Amino acid sequence: MGLNYPSTITFPIWGSVARVFGNDKATISTATRTPVTLTASYEAEASDVATKTFKTSHYSKLNLDINYTMGASETANSIEVKFECSPDGVNFYRIPNESVSAGTSTITAREFTYVGVNAAAAPISISLDIFYEYVRISGKETGVVTNFGTAYGEVTLLGL
Repeated sequence: MGLNYPSTITFPIWGSVARVFGNDKATISTATRTPVTLTASYEAEASDVATKTFKTSHYSKLNLDINYTMGASETANSIEVKFECSPDGVNFYRIPNESVSAGTSTITAREFTYVGVNAAAAPISISLDIFYEYVRISGKETGVVTNFGTAYGEVTLLGL
């Protein structure tokens, strides 16, 4: 049995979604997702790129769902995702990784990498605990020969 978070909110951060509700006005019968095209580097925030800053509203958990599709004729490309947090929306800090060896902690900037297999859409889910008021999530694609792929990203914030 999983944890029950009484308060959740879900919204797109990369691309857009149009939901069509069923006759009961509560059930989503279809959802059309429009992705953004990835680039080779992390981009400054704009509506058509894979970078988005948002307020966490004091939620404590974050889940990022991504639909990643490599470009046509591409193989084994990767989507890379970085998370940055901020107490004020101005100064952002990378989420770290820690490795311990012989009692010494080494901290490096954390980045999530998913290696694709072919041009089929790949669903990816990343979950994190969050502690700051603002989060910025950025994505990029590596290994591209000719055609960049696309990504649709949707965040769910969870809390008590």
